[in-house]
Amino acid sequence: MQNSWDYQRLSEACGKAGCVLCRLSGETTKRYLETWKDEMFTDVSVRETLRASRGFCNIHTWQLVQMGASLPLAQAYRDIITDEIEQLENNEGTRKQHRFHLKSETTLSTLPTLPPCPACQQSDHALARYISSLRQSLSDTSFYPLFLASNGLCLPHFHLTCTLKPLSSPASWLPPLREAQLTILQRLDQQLTEMIRKHDYRYQHETRGSEMTSWQTASALVAGEKTH
Repeated sequence: MQNSWDYQRLSEACGKAGCVLCRLSGETTKRYLETWKDEMFTDVSVRETLRASRGFCNIHTWQLVQMGASLPLAQAYRDIITDEIEQLENNEGTRKQHRFHLKSETTLSTLPTLPPCPACQQSDHALARYISSLRQSLSDTSFYPLFLASNGLCLPHFHLTCTLKPLSSPASWLPPLREAQLTILQRLDQQLTEMIRKHDYRYQHETRGSEMTSWQTASALVAGEKTH
């Protein structure tokens, strides 16, 4: 396991800030978007897949905008816009499903669900693979201290790692995962307590340390890392 690519990536991620899985799945998605922007956008089959999914999701579309993917987005999204024009001209504009809807909407639409955003698919596949590798790595005596010293997993990814099937040999990885996550949360709780205490005017003269950024760490841990 120590010689595997995923093990090396997990070990490196433990030495950096934030959720280990957020970082690795995010890096994988970024590489996919860069490859799409530089090479894949002219591929006919890729364009048809993107046409069927009605483009990338909101998050990944705007990531591509920030990456300067002007021509690739122009070509890909022109396909979708011309489809929409044709549907409207034929009075079919309301028959297609779209990604954007009210967040509270659950049963307003009976239209078929769109194929998933291709970048989201890449992210999901990478995440599932890294979760499997993380489970295997937790029993490694070299990796476990690295994980214990890291920021661990954000809560969404922690619970997903605990429950994602298949749950192969949970006795070998679930107890150390829970133990490490508990230690990491307790450490963060102490930092938050100290930060809150130092906001009291009676203690404002005390030296500020790393605890003053613990609110950012806590926000990312509860909600997941910010998607750039």
